[in-house]
Amino acid sequence: MSKSESAFLSDIQEVNLSYLMLAQRLLQENLPVGMYRLGIDEDIAETILGLSPAQIVRLASSSSLLCNFRLNDYQLLHTLSQDVLGGVLQEAHTTILLTQRATAGVPAEDA
Repeated sequence: MSKSESAFLSDIQEVNLSYLMLAQRLLQENLPVGMYRLGIDEDIAETILGLSPAQIVRLASSSSLLCNFRLNDYQLLHTLSQDVLGGVLQEAHTTILLTQRATAGVPAEDA
């Protein structure tokens, strides 16, 4: 393994560890808000909450990123890159876009 590959792997593992620790903290503080901010469902949230420190370290040592970045949506990226009214409307618009994405997969309740 080259030095650059080793550095990339180390960086990925560091991001994984930081993400898992942040995810646990967010979910412990407020489960619904943490789920929304992380973009995860309840099953994943409960799994993350149940991880021991040793399991977190072991999971973080993966060579793949465990988190899912929301920057794969052009409209969201475009919105985040704009400076609208000093960012006041930008934050609101971004929140609306993220909410739409989070609720897109949620089935409607029976009337």
